[in-house]
Amino acid sequence: MFDTEALGFGDVIGFRGHSDVVTLTVPAPDGLRPEALDATVELPANIARGSIDVESDGRLLARVDLPPGISTVPVSIPLGGATIENQAAVVTLRLNLFAVDNICPEDWTDRSAALRDGVVRYTGTPTDPAAVADFLPPVLERLDLYLPAEPSAVESDTAVGLASAVTARYTGRPLTVDVREIPPNGIPPAAESPFVRQIVVTETDGTDSGAEIGAVPGGPSALYVKGDTESLATQARIVTSIVSGLAVSSEVYAEPRTVPPQQSPDITTLDDLGIGDQTATSVGVAQVRLYLDQARFGRPVGDLQLDLKGSYTPLPETESGLLTVEAGDTLLDSWAAESSGIIDRAITVPPEAMQRSTELTVTLRTTGGERHCGTTQPVTLMINGDSHVSSTIADPPVPDGFASLPQTLMPKFDVAATGSGIVDTARAVDIVAGLQSLTPILLDTEWVTADEAVASSAPAVIVAADGTIPGDLPLRLTDTEDRRFEIVGAEGASASLTFGTDVIYASLQVFRDNDRTVLVATSTDAPAELDRTLTWLAVDPDRWPGLTGHVLFTAEGRDPVALVDPRGDVLVPAEQDASPTVRWALIGTGVLVTAGVVAAGVLLVLRRNRPRPQ
Repeated sequence: MFDTEALGFGDVIGFRGHSDVVTLTVPAPDGLRPEALDATVELPANIARGSIDVESDGRLLARVDLPPGISTVPVSIPLGGATIENQAAVVTLRLNLFAVDNICPEDWTDRSAALRDGVVRYTGTPTDPAAVADFLPPVLERLDLYLPAEPSAVESDTAVGLASAVTARYTGRPLTVDVREIPPNGIPPAAESPFVRQIVVTETDGTDSGAEIGAVPGGPSALYVKGDTESLATQARIVTSIVSGLAVSSEVYAEPRTVPPQQSPDITTLDDLGIGDQTATSVGVAQVRLYLDQARFGRPVGDLQLDLKGSYTPLPETESGLLTVEAGDTLLDSWAAESSGIIDRAITVPPEAMQRSTELTVTLRTTGGERHCGTTQPVTLMINGDSHVSSTIADPPVPDGFASLPQTLMPKFDVAATGSGIVDTARAVDIVAGLQSLTPILLDTEWVTADEAVASSAPAVIVAADGTIPGDLPLRLTDTEDRRFEIVGAEGASASLTFGTDVIYASLQVFRDNDRTVLVATSTDAPAELDRTLTWLAVDPDRWPGLTGHVLFTAEGRDPVALVDPRGDVLVPAEQDASPTVRWALIGTGVLVTAGVVAAGVLLVLRRNRPRPQ
């Protein structure tokens, strides 16, 4: 069984209003069939009766009755009769609620019923992959990448590319990517679950190239990817590329080809951004949400304007209506509903409203008339996918810091490490997988030397676990002795403080180097603290998207804290600082205590270090 978060549905499946439809695409790994969705349903007050109809391929599979007078109740939604195609069962859940006295309460508009703590039960036995095309199952718990103890540059490049590609394939679902050392016999130990996949990456002299399924005693088969300097990365891409469906044998070979990185033009459409036509139907309030992911533009976005086109149900004379467009909590535009039912409006999104993924909410609210459930005609709101979106490249990016990732690393960025061993490759894989988890758009990476990454004009991710970084990069924080801070807590309280001596710490730092973004993972010669930081990020899928500020700071033995530099300045020693105190905002609540410093900060539960490769 798998919980709904692992299947990509999130932890809550919500319905709106008294009548709503939710469609679920339930993964069906080879050999397994979904049997039931077990969950707890939360119900609003004032229900006389209710039900959830379960449909698949136009057929009614079951009707689950919802009892009145109970706020939460366990339910089991049958899935056994669903039609399975392409390793998935598409199931429609149709909610029907009937209120006491048949009057729709206002608080049903936003969300009425909700399914929580959902788990899908399966029947059958998972099938071991026999072909490269079937190697990645529709549900994946962990990917293990096996490399030599001293991987070559192309082996490290391949590992980073695989981590990015596989993470992108499972966007919205928690996935762990581990890097491990190839055993002496070249065969990984048996995986403990049929939903763990193992890929062994080896550079060869070119006489033995390709991707091959190989047996692992006592566990699922592994994939062995081999190739020379020119072809190894190409062989790995077979696993996740569009041609993987053609790799129907246990061993395949791919010809190298170059795919140029893509950027969205200055003028594009919602269709081209992967949003398409959006429709909502409801009583009283119809709402459409458009998510403008900057990564889909392939660059940081500025001066964004949306030529919004669409339609809505014309209202009768007894009713009036209001249309609004909001970006998060910012109202961008509003206008009265007209009898034509046509939307043709230019919407400007100001820089201060831009996020990594900006949620635009288009809402039609109706007033007047009687609001009886089932008797008031619902209204439909539709936004056309051919609505034009124009934008420019934002320099500096908006927002900045961690919120500018990954869009400022596009269309392609360098990845480098100051060390040459498998441990540094594993750290780079952790970071790239974390960045990839922020967007479904595949990131394009290239492994280079640290010197090349510093001298390049391309965006870069640099791992310098011991703190030795070549060149003269403008890091925001290099040491702490005699550094003065003003810490601003989440409630607005502030305190000025100074580190008396240098402290041992690790950090992830985001900064602009001329016209490019650089992310550096480093420490004061304390690699274990950097590993703790990366583990802290990896154990909770909400931590990478939740990062704000410019520096993730981890003091020895303490949890990471996020620091924001409002001025964008590099910290300087206190005795050299003739300007006002360098201001930093510490995000969250809790306490950081280290080297005689006490500050309001983030304290989150830290899981112990994940073992690094031996």
